[in-house]
Amino acid sequence: MALARNSPMDKFIQQIAKEAGNATMKLFGKEGVQYMKSDNAWDCVTRADLLSDKIITTAIRKKYPEHGIISEESGGINEGSDYVWIIDPVDGTLNFSRGVPLFSTMIALAHKNRVILSAIYFPATKEMYFAKDGKGARLNGKKIHCSRKKELRSSVGSGFSSLRKDAVQFIQNTLLTKDAEYMIFNTFGAISVNACYVASGRRDWVVPLHGALHDFAPVSLMLKEAGCKVTDIKGKPWKLGIRGLVAANPVLHRQLLKLTKNI
Repeated sequence: MALARNSPMDKFIQQIAKEAGNATMKLFGKEGVQYMKSDNAWDCVTRADLLSDKIITTAIRKKYPEHGIISEESGGINEGSDYVWIIDPVDGTLNFSRGVPLFSTMIALAHKNRVILSAIYFPATKEMYFAKDGKGARLNGKKIHCSRKKELRSSVGSGFSSLRKDAVQFIQNTLLTKDAEYMIFNTFGAISVNACYVASGRRDWVVPLHGALHDFAPVSLMLKEAGCKVTDIKGKPWKLGIRGLVAANPVLHRQLLKLTKNI
């Protein structure tokens, strides 16, 4: 579905992302972990997660009561609706809980299983990333584009926070390349930071291998609209429901697929 260049939804998604993000910033440095959802270190919840979730979901239910919602913290309602809002109230909760200002509020809007809007707001730096299907990606209103680097040699990439088997395989594949010693790979502890830095050309490529719908939906559109080729690890077009992606400009993307083919 094509939205008008400046539809009411454009303003709304950015407004609620900013409102929720600024609310979390008021708690930054004052709140630790409230509880753990699992034994994984990153699977923590703070009061900021719950507050952000409440602000966003309340606004959506009031403005678009017929729409569906899928949120990391409060689950889903009306998930079969044509329009579904996909929310990560605080991406980078572990960073937030430990006083690292690399976290964001992420919201995507999908229409019939196609992501059409994305807003990712970083309250610590006051950076609003916004993307619309077919209309490009912007940072604080200015159009952005991914890196145009042509070789993995001396490139700077990022991707994952946990060393699961497939992540270890990717690292091993990378180390076996002739240019491995010239490459840089790091992660910022939040998929939103990793991806948005690629979308804005601050990094050259990103290969996140794990996550949930609320992790991948917002960043997939941001990367695509910034000029990245976005696929699964086998090179097929990324779509909702796939966990893991490869994103870079088309030239680098071809080279990255050689490192993910046997994962």
